[in-house]
Amino acid sequence: MERPRLDDLYRSQHTMVLVRWIALPWAIFQFVVYPNPYPPGYTVLGIFLLALLGLGNGVIHFLNRSRWGLPRAAAIAVLGMALDVIVISGIVWLYAFDPESALWALLFILPLEGAISFQLVGALGAWGASTLIYIAREIYGSDAFDYPLESNSITYRMGIGAVIALVAGFMARDLIRERARLSDALVEVQRVDQIRSGLISTLGHDVRNPLTVIRGAIDTLLKSRDRLANEDVQMLLSGADRQARRMEVLATDLLDLARLEAGRLELDIQKVPVHEVARSALSYLETEEGFTTRIEEDLRVEADPQRLEQVIYNLVSNAVRHGEPPFAIEAESNGTSVTIHVVDHGTGVAPEQEPYLFEPFRADTSGGSVGYGLAIVEALVTAQGGTVSYRRNDPQGARFSIALRAAA
Repeated sequence: MERPRLDDLYRSQHTMVLVRWIALPWAIFQFVVYPNPYPPGYTVLGIFLLALLGLGNGVIHFLNRSRWGLPRAAAIAVLGMALDVIVISGIVWLYAFDPESALWALLFILPLEGAISFQLVGALGAWGASTLIYIAREIYGSDAFDYPLESNSITYRMGIGAVIALVAGFMARDLIRERARLSDALVEVQRVDQIRSGLISTLGHDVRNPLTVIRGAIDTLLKSRDRLANEDVQMLLSGADRQARRMEVLATDLLDLARLEAGRLELDIQKVPVHEVARSALSYLETEEGFTTRIEEDLRVEADPQRLEQVIYNLVSNAVRHGEPPFAIEAESNGTSVTIHVVDHGTGVAPEQEPYLFEPFRADTSGGSVGYGLAIVEALVTAQGGTVSYRRNDPQGARFSIALRAAA
């Protein structure tokens, strides 16, 4: 929210700077051609106010060219407001000697400016200040220049100012709120577009590689089946089967992501042996070399076995893709819960990426996009009543941990 507010302040001050530059020659012209003679000393006061308007507007124009933070931008807006209050109030007081002059209407500019910069609060505050100034001016003028103090005229004119302040303030407030909603909608559209782009990129990579292996195996079998030994045929078929299962996992991940977002994921909670599920998840990898499993065989959790296997596979495949060996799957129990760790010894996750680690297509350990894997992990673990976390491994690497209820 700070960024749109900052932009609003800079735009409003840019507008007011332009208005003052336009108003300055008009004010000089009116001051010069005014038909009635000024009282002694009033000419000097008028020149001073006009000079102050030009000089002050130049300073604000210079300050507004630099992109300060929100507090300084607000301070510049307050400075501009103070300049206009001083100059406009001074001009209104300057012509207090002429009760027929309509220059009091300049005070209505202040609520409008307050609304532009600070919405309803600014409009009402500026109206209150201009009302006090005008009342004081009328009291001063009636006493100094001997004309009757007309209270009904004061209430009528300042009542118009109140209406202007309310209309401008409410309109500015509603416009700011609508702009904030549009800004949020734009952020969401950009997020969806980022997910779409990431999904296309991830699918292109994760589908192409298994298909290449499968097609290569089929092509070899079709062309050279008679010249291959049985063990070679078995190796090709096993590799093709492994890659087909990888594609099945990919399809399951994508379907589960859609079901989770729609709130339609069904779970089959059982007492699941962690060791068996971990071994099954590792079987989807092209090779289990470099992986050490340290899990007691009688350790069980309350979970959906298929979803837990899916979670562990996503973590170990993420470790293989972005980490370095040795890899390990470990588990420990405190009696009420079981924590499963997937550990690697790579570079770990960059600190600036950690807040976005479990968001789809946002972060990884090497600067690109992890894809949907870690987002699926968090969503599935949460759906099973558990938690997932990340911390840097000692001395180096990444350690992902999932905690689930221990089976009685």
